[in-house]
Formats: sequence, C-alpha cells, structure tokens
Amino acid sequence: MTPAIFATNLSKSFGKYRIIDSLSLQVEAGSIYGLVGLNGAGKTTLLRLLLGILQPDRGTVRVLESTPWHHDPHFYRQCGVVLESDGFWGNLTAEENCAIYASAQGVPRQELAEYLAVFWNGSALFAGNKKVKHLSRGQRMQCALCRAFIGKASVYFLDEPAVALDLHAYDHFKLLVRKARERGAALIISSHQLDTIDELCDRVGILRNGMLTEIDRAGRTADTSWYIDTDDSPAVSDVLARAGGASVRFERGWHFTLADAATNIPRIIGALVAAGCALREVRREEGDFGSAIRTLYAGRQPKEAP
Repeated sequence: MTPAIFATNLSKSFGKYRIIDSLSLQVEAGSIYGLVGLNGAGKTTLLRLLLGILQPDRGTVRVLESTPWHHDPHFYRQCGVVLESDGFWGNLTAEENCAIYASAQGVPRQELAEYLAVFWNGSALFAGNKKVKHLSRGQRMQCALCRAFIGKASVYFLDEPAVALDLHAYDHFKLLVRKARERGAALIISSHQLDTIDELCDRVGILRNGMLTEIDRAGRTADTSWYIDTDDSPAVSDVLARAGGASVRFERGWHFTLADAATNIPRIIGALVAAGCALREVRREEGDFGSAIRTLYAGRQPKEAP
C-alpha cells in the first residue's frame, strides 16, 4: 500500500545552513506520527515542505500521491493543518472564520453545522459572538483545531497543537485525533509535550542534525521511568537495586527505570516502608517514548546559535 505521506532524500537549506539533510519519512494511513526535536531543529520547516509551502532543494515529497509543491487545490482540500500562524480574521467570530474555511474546502453548510453540533456543542468558542481577536491563546488554539478537523481530511499536519489547552480542551483534542485515525487518516503531530506524543503516537521521529531517528511503539523497551520522593539513604538504593531498578540516581528524589512496574512498584513501596523510609510521593515520570527520547538526547548540549 502506498504511504499517505512519503519523503525521500529530502534536503532544505537557508543560505549556508542546512536545516533538512537527506531525510526520509513514511507515514501510513490510519497512523499517528510524532515529530520531536530541540528548538530550531527544523520541525516546522519539515511540515512546510510536506505541505508545499516550501520547495525542497533536493528529494521527493508525495502526500496522498500528490506533489505538494504543485499547489493543487484538490490536495489542500484533503489536508487538516495547524501551524504556528493561525491566519484567522480577527474581526470575525470563530464560527464565521470556520464557515469561510469550510466553503474553501468545499464542505457544505449542513455538514459544517453537523460537525460543530457533534464535536463542539457547548464550547465557549461558539457561545455568543466574541471575535477571534478577543479570544485567549488557548481558545485560539481550539479554534485552529476546530478548523483543522472540518471536512474529515485524509492527512493532518499539526504543529504544537496542544499548546495552551486546558484539561478539558486537551481531552477534546485527543478525541478528535483518535476519531481521525479511526476513519483512516494519517497524522503528523509535532510537539515538545512528550505526554502528548506518548499518549497518541504509533511512531516517533526525532529530528536532529537535519535527519530523523525513529522509534516505534513495538520497539520500545518495557522499562518505565519512576520517581520516588523519600530519604536520601543507601537503604533506598539497595531496595531499588534488589527490585531491578536501573539508571538509579538521586536528584531531589530518586529517579530510576523499572521493568514490570505493576509487580515491582508495590514491592518497592513495601520494602521502603518496612525500612522506615518516609514516602512523600511515588509516580511514573513519563511515557516510554519520553524515556527513549531523553536517552537519545542524553549528554548532548544544544549548539550555540550562529
């Protein structure tokens, strides 16, 4: 089956700076690809190349069997997009902005009304006639998400889509993403928020030095990262070691990785209590993707800006 998103040998420079360097990428229909990297790594540049906003210096890009740089209107009608510049008309309401976009997408008024009723009923975005320029940052992001998911696109390019969302809005965002995957869409989510990547993505590409290092869910270790706030005592280190804790360190609490947490965490807690240690907090630190990403970046310092 042809991938929904395909790039090979992709390169892009700005002046003497090579941002994307011989990069290859495939994203299948019905899957969610997470894109992570340090600030300035080129994540937004890559999304713009895949959307045809930028022309590659070298390489091939095919999205839904189209070449984005050809700027075919039919191609863009199949895309749902959130970029850092939302492009809203500030003097119009969220609903008016969405109506204009739906018209450009060829989405009938009735379909738009049904979409808003099913997915955005009761949202503050459509309560009253508040203009977009008066919305909060989080509300503007919700408006951008509302617009992106109009029309049941086949591919989605979402750049930092969870920024400034409150808990309710974040849960709503996850619902929209999962519904899109269920109907067979391909999604790329670029985010610094590792919880978002871990919760939603099937594969992750870490963009570094213009190239991708990929991690997939099947290939992740079963170990998870944990934190225990208790005494700085050699007894704690001994308990963690006996339970199979690895990469143990003390830094304002104990940090370690652990296999079979469902069995071993209760054993650790029981052993620490028996040893007379005061437990103030026990929690999983982050998801497995987050652990793998941090491991790949371990010991690497950001390059100074030129």
